Amino acid sequence: MEKFILFMVLLNCALLSGNLYMHLFLISLISIGFLTHGIDLIKLLRLIALPSGFIVLGSISIAFSLHADPENSLFCFDSMGLCIGLETAGLHKALDLFFKAMAAVMALNYLILSCSLSELNDIGRKLKIPLILRELFVLTYRYISLLFTFTGQVHIAQRNRLGYARRKQSILSVGMLFSSAFIKSLLFSDRSLEALQSRGYHGEFYFRQQKEVLRLKQVLSMLVFGILLLFLDNYSNLFDLISHI
Repeated sequence: MEKFILFMVLLNCALLSGNLYMHLFLISLISIGFLTHGIDLIKLLRLIALPSGFIVLGSISIAFSLHADPENSLFCFDSMGLCIGLETAGLHKALDLFFKAMAAVMALNYLILSCSLSELNDIGRKLKIPLILRELFVLTYRYISLLFTFTGQVHIAQRNRLGYARRKQSILSVGMLFSSAFIKSLLFSDRSLEALQSRGYHGEFYFRQQKEVLRLKQVLSMLVFGILLLFLDNYSNLFDLISHI
C-alpha cells in the first residue's frame, strides 16, 4: 500500500501538472531509480518502447494540422485544397502530451515492477475493486508475460536459422511468429481453464495475503515528497511567467 500511495503521488503529478520541466523531472527520477536497482539502460528502453510508440503516433496526429496557417507554420504542404502543416502551437501541445504521457507510463512501470502480482491483487481487494476487474488484470498480466517469453524464444530460434537474412524471409518469419503466438495463447487458455477447474476454481483467484502494518513514517515522507513536487511545479510556473515578462 505504501508503494501504491507513492505511485498515486507520481501519477497525479504527471497528469495534473502542465509543466514540461515537471514531466522531465519525473521521467528522470523514475529512470534513475530503475537504473540504480538493477535494470540496465537497454532493458529500460525495451520496457518503454511499446507504449512510447503509441504515444508518438498520438502526438504526431496532434502536431500536424490539415488546415494549417502557412504564416504560422514551420512548414506547410498544399494538397487537394488542404494545407497540411506543422504549427508552433500544435508542436507545443504534442510535446506536452508526449512527456506527460511518458511520465504517467513511467509511474505505472514503477508500480508494476516494484509490486508482485499477489501484492497488486491485495491492493485491489483493499480498495474494493470489483472482482471481475481483478480477475481480468491477473489473466492479462499472466498472458503478457507468457507471450513475451514465447515470442522472444521463437525470435531467437528464427534468427539462429537465418530466418531474417533476407526481406522475403523476414516477412515470412514475422507471419509465422504471430501465428505461433496466437496458437500458443489458445492452447494456454484451454490448459489453464482445465487446470483451474481441476483445482476447484469458482470464479476467484486466491493469493497468500501479506498482512503488513502501514508505516506512518513512510506515509509522511511520501506526503512531504508530494508537497515538494507541488512546490517545484509552482516555482517552475512562476519562473516561466517571470521569463516571459
